[in-house]
Amino acid sequence: MAHYTPTPSFFKAGENRFRTVLNGKTPDRAPVAAQMHEFSMRQSGLKAREFYTRAEVFVPAVLKWMEELNIDIPFLDFDAYNIEAEGLGQIIRYSDDNMPDVDPHNRLLQDKSKVLNIRTPDFERDGRFANVAAMYRLFHELTGVKPVMRFTAPFSLATQLRGVDTLLIDIYEDPAWVDELFTVLTEEVLAPYLLYLKEQVLNDYPGHGLGGADAMASPPILSPKMLQDWVVPYFLRLRELVGPEVYLPNWWGDRYFKKPEDMFALKKQVCPAFLEVQDPDLEKIGPEVCKQYATDHSLPLVLGLGSVFLATAQPDEIYERVKYYVRLGRENPGFYFYLCNLGATTPLQNIDAAMRAVQDYGRY
Repeated sequence: MAHYTPTPSFFKAGENRFRTVLNGKTPDRAPVAAQMHEFSMRQSGLKAREFYTRAEVFVPAVLKWMEELNIDIPFLDFDAYNIEAEGLGQIIRYSDDNMPDVDPHNRLLQDKSKVLNIRTPDFERDGRFANVAAMYRLFHELTGVKPVMRFTAPFSLATQLRGVDTLLIDIYEDPAWVDELFTVLTEEVLAPYLLYLKEQVLNDYPGHGLGGADAMASPPILSPKMLQDWVVPYFLRLRELVGPEVYLPNWWGDRYFKKPEDMFALKKQVCPAFLEVQDPDLEKIGPEVCKQYATDHSLPLVLGLGSVFLATAQPDEIYERVKYYVRLGRENPGFYFYLCNLGATTPLQNIDAAMRAVQDYGRY
């Protein structure tokens, strides 16, 4: 990617739109965020093993495609669920063609007694912690803006180390051990890691700087009561230890609630800065419900287009759905649009259709 030189004015314009939205105001148009690391890797012709382990390879490739596609929110995503687990000693499977992944046959905590061995990692030496920090520093150096940073939330980190099915059984059979595990992961691993990231690339977005990834805590995997009892308290403890920049946006499963507003209220506890709802929940419950809740609670609104639909639908179908979402979303003070995942095989023409709809209907 040596031939690519980022355009700082593009990224600064996106950051300004983003900050305006987070302040509950309206920019010139709705800004767009995207998870796009797999797409950037494939389009750049890079090998996964090198792409996910070398900041100097990863960052220019992602920035190039952000600028190429007009994705303007400074959001840097990667195989975020693996970083802390790998740094603790979890075996991660690498290949040249696919994103790294946990080896499900060799969970670090197959033996529950090994929780006693968990200690605060050396972030300069263990796993890829230092590479992640280098990615954020390089992003800042090349664009002049500071990216939103990612980490694994306590519950999803525990599933990486123990396995989700086994962990759910543990919650019922040995809740004291689960509490010990979550406390250690929160206080001895995640809090020091996030403080390390803050030292490396301090991010001062109001209420939106260190974003937790926690898909494994989403309904119907967990019931609302389990979310309240086993997820929210540890995440709030993490916010207490690290600061208000810590937030958790990405539970899905709103469609499983009789009243989606009940799920929105849970989300508001761990993400007080905005409300995010994405497909397939958004398609099922409709953006009107989301917009009304966000307006009633004076929250910026994020609506997300699903990765499967984006990869498989026809461009005209994508254009119409994005048009529908954006026209409703922009009625709320503070709104941005989210492409939930640009996968390795997402067609360029489909992304173009989505972005054309934002350009056509996201302007104020």
